[in-house]
Amino acid sequence: MRILVTRPAGQQQALMDALQAAGYQAAHCPALRIEPLPVSGDTRRVLMDLDLYHAVFFASANAARLALTAMSDLWPQWPVGVHWLAVGRATAAELATWHLQPEVPEAGFNSEAVLALPCLQDLHEKKILICRGNSGRELLADTLKARGAEVVALPFYQRLPNPDFEPTAGCQWVMITSVESWRAVASKLPGGCGIVAAGERVAAAIAEDHSGEIRVAASAHDDDMIAALPLPV
Repeated sequence: MRILVTRPAGQQQALMDALQAAGYQAAHCPALRIEPLPVSGDTRRVLMDLDLYHAVFFASANAARLALTAMSDLWPQWPVGVHWLAVGRATAAELATWHLQPEVPEAGFNSEAVLALPCLQDLHEKKILICRGNSGRELLADTLKARGAEVVALPFYQRLPNPDFEPTAGCQWVMITSVESWRAVASKLPGGCGIVAAGERVAAAIAEDHSGEIRVAASAHDDDMIAALPLPV
């Protein structure tokens, strides 16, 4: 069974290795490309006040890598008393490489799960920094504001459709990890191929214009995506 992985370049290898080990044939063509954004003067001024923030949330491993690179230029030692929040294991692993102790949801690995973290419940007069791409869900920021927090969101990269996306011939299943990825490739995929969607929200977007089978993974993590596939034959 041949599987197409659509993660951005540089983020696909662990999943492809796991697919091969599980008995599948894996191919890769990124749906999106990640383009870092310049760190503006306004962004630097926010980062210089990092010690004033109750929590810093990283929406992805890319956000963590780029944001922490910018922060490290200003903070030779990390400020104390800050909650460093990661959306999932890959993001948490990136934080760990910077010698930070990330807090991560035990399950769910999405905005809803992050919002259940104990440190995000009582937020009156507290500041929260969100490090992310230039687009994405507003649920996290809106909910934190409703809980009394002052929220600052900084974009560190943009996601752009990959103009060279071409589905590999013979792929029976395609792995889609975000709504944005789906929108970038939907018109280029054969209608009959199966899709593994990372969560119900992504699956709902795919179902709007895909006639083939859709299987919903518990999360975008490698083991959950593989678990949603039919068994290899």
